[in-house]
Amino acid sequence: MLIFISGSINAGKTTTSKVLAERLGWPLINVDDLTDKVEGFDIYTHLDLAMDLAIVAINEAAKNNKNVVANFVVRKEDYERMEHEIHAHPQVFITLSPCLEIAQSQRGDRVLTTWEIKRIKAHYDDGIAAPEYGYVIDNSHLTVEETVAEIMSIIAEAAH
Repeated sequence: MLIFISGSINAGKTTTSKVLAERLGWPLINVDDLTDKVEGFDIYTHLDLAMDLAIVAINEAAKNNKNVVANFVVRKEDYERMEHEIHAHPQVFITLSPCLEIAQSQRGDRVLTTWEIKRIKAHYDDGIAAPEYGYVIDNSHLTVEETVAEIMSIIAEAAH
């Protein structure tokens, strides 16, 4: 099984994914960690490369009969690609979608740069925060634990 957590910058993907993976006892594939290893990685020009890396890592885990939690910003074309190229089943895509004002605010210890604030707005304008696929959780006023509880309910439903 693959649980893929998507959403804009500062939506809570990494924090939620870490707690979820720990709770489930599954490995976490944080695609940002994969892209950090690519010299000269550019978010504007290398998004397909990020998906290449994610697909390889997820398929490697599936080959070893491991369920996986993964996270990254997923565009519609990424979702369609993963749906066909990932061998883990079922695949559950969950988008964390706090309201724009909350996504653009300081959450926890993270201080957003001007670029990140603009990029968040672009993600919301492009539909990243409200995709036509998977599940969308408005975590504007949810704690991480409450968000994980909602995801656990979705997982239980998907497993049947």
